[in-house]
Amino acid sequence: MTAQFKISAVAGVLLAFGVTTAPAADFTIRASHAESTESPLHKGWQVFEAYVESASGGAIDVEIAPAGQLGSMTDALEQVKIGAIQMAHGDEQVMSTFYKPMMILATPYLFNNDQEGMDFVYGPYFTEVREKMAAESGLRLLSAASYGFRNFTNNVRPIKTASDMAGIRMRVPPSPMSLEMVKAMGGSPTPVPWEELYGAMQSGVVDGQENPIGVALDYSFYQVQKNMTLDNHQLGLNTMMINEAFFQSLPQELREIVVTGARMGAATEFGERNYQARVTAVDKLRELGMEIYAPSPEEAATFRDAVREPMQAYLKSELDPAFVDGVYGEIEAQRTAARAAVE
Repeated sequence: MTAQFKISAVAGVLLAFGVTTAPAADFTIRASHAESTESPLHKGWQVFEAYVESASGGAIDVEIAPAGQLGSMTDALEQVKIGAIQMAHGDEQVMSTFYKPMMILATPYLFNNDQEGMDFVYGPYFTEVREKMAAESGLRLLSAASYGFRNFTNNVRPIKTASDMAGIRMRVPPSPMSLEMVKAMGGSPTPVPWEELYGAMQSGVVDGQENPIGVALDYSFYQVQKNMTLDNHQLGLNTMMINEAFFQSLPQELREIVVTGARMGAATEFGERNYQARVTAVDKLRELGMEIYAPSPEEAATFRDAVREPMQAYLKSELDPAFVDGVYGEIEAQRTAARAAVE
């Protein structure tokens, strides 16, 4: 019996018993992200997969490669850009390497809270930026999820206001905005490679560092850092990015399903990350001996006031000044509308 005859025979038996094989999907989305299968980010991608496959009636098949199996975040987005895969995970730093105006999202003290940041990304002003990115880079931002704010830790003193940063050797990533931020507060910004950071804090090469709360817990920074300040200076955003040509090749109803699935996936990640950052991780770090300080509104204003002008000057040297002013103006208008809604 030939292989072809065997397959035909099996198919005939299945049909005889009323069993049919699932039709092949019309479209396949191959997606990559950089985190483990235990992470809130992966859970968000699982929600995306489940919703898109179900809502499309099987017309779209989603295949997720987690944990950097297809390369780094930058590598994966390069693959999306050329169409080798259809979707990948981005963040507020890496996106700017593909479309420079996205660097605005990493501006220190730009947003007062996570929800404000995501409302801005989804709002009408930034929707135009997302459309321009899709047209110019070939990458479309479908959704964004906050993974928490970066906060300062150090071994010198509690940082309650911007002036408390004076003289502190603060490790920063090799980012001009991070360097300018610490410098504007009177600190000594010190770039240190990530893989050397724990040892640098342990040996006193640097006095402190700044990262999301979960990082301080996951990487045991509490063992070599005493003070944490919840100044919330830089919002971290994980995004779902899709190849623009592929997205436009989908029928309208399937494009809507993909966008909805991406928003649902982002909401899933944000919910879990927000709970970790504001409850479980903070409680655990206190239990492990860290002194955690939450600045009052007046104290928080000193941080924003110290860096606003240096940040705007830097941004205007890198981006269209009208765009920078527009972003700040839109966020202020968004805040005014939010206040009016509760009066």
